[in-house]
Amino acid sequence: MLPTLDERLIDQIRLKNRQALEHLYARYENLLYRYALHLNHHPATAEAALTDLFCRVWQQRLNFEPHTETVRATLMRSLEQILHHMKEETSVSSTSKIPSA
Repeated sequence: MLPTLDERLIDQIRLKNRQALEHLYARYENLLYRYALHLNHHPATAEAALTDLFCRVWQQRLNFEPHTETVRATLMRSLEQILHHMKEETSVSSTSKIPSA
């Protein structure tokens, strides 16, 4: 079976091809942004999560293995994890600012 366009892009990203990363971003930017907004309702957080996601794809490109599911599903699952982590960080920083009695 021939690799999909997404799989070819991932292979190129592993070879440090930034244009491939930009192409992958362009393919999924709208979908992932809308999904992030659906999950958290904050545009700034959605944008930050999307940026974080694609930075992680680049930084961890050698370990990015979406072969067990589609690249799209892998990106969406990873975005969910990032948003969950961001929510936990916000929650922890909010509670740490509460003065003790």
